[in-house]
Amino acid sequence: MIYNILFEDDYFLAAEKPAGLPSQPTVDKRRPDFFTSLKKQLKDERGTDFYLGLHHRLDRDTSGVMIFTKNKIANEPLAEMFKKHLIQKTYLCLTAPKKCPDQWEIKNHLTEVRDPVLKKIKMKSVHSGGDKAHTLFRKLKTFKKGHLIEAQPQSGRMHQIRVHLAEQGLGIFGDDIYPAPKNPTAPRLMLHALSLEFIHPFTKISIKIECPLPKDFQQMEQQLS
Repeated sequence: MIYNILFEDDYFLAAEKPAGLPSQPTVDKRRPDFFTSLKKQLKDERGTDFYLGLHHRLDRDTSGVMIFTKNKIANEPLAEMFKKHLIQKTYLCLTAPKKCPDQWEIKNHLTEVRDPVLKKIKMKSVHSGGDKAHTLFRKLKTFKKGHLIEAQPQSGRMHQIRVHLAEQGLGIFGDDIYPAPKNPTAPRLMLHALSLEFIHPFTKISIKIECPLPKDFQQMEQQLS
């Protein structure tokens, strides 16, 4: 598979992560992952000394844009932008058809818990303790069987968008961890990292990198209509 390059300059490279691949290497070294596969593609194209630095991740079944550093001088500035939330991430998701406002936000605290049935770590909101989580939501379309919702996380908690929506009764189609609608059946988690926006730390130019919707997301939209 050839991965789509969405943006590139002397410092950064952004590419389209497909759903179904972990963002980075897992415990099982035989399992393919996006970072390793993309790095191999680029080294095959450009030579074995090509550098690629990993600074964030998407959930395995989330598609969309990921950004990497192309040289070590860019590592600290990009890491700092993620740490200080100076990169605005925008996601699209297909959710349950429960009534919701046109715009809203959720501010709460999330903590990790182990689900005894799934035997997986998941997040849940808590009244005390945990880590601050803040997401802005906007309803873009309403279909017969669901909504298209835009989510802009203002913090970086694990599964933040998924749990914030699920706890509002707006679970994302295809979610296998949090409560989600089952009909129609989704091929995977219907969550897509649409864009990254930031002020370039070296050129000071405003950058917006967008990733087109994959076919399975578009097909699911049609099913919900």
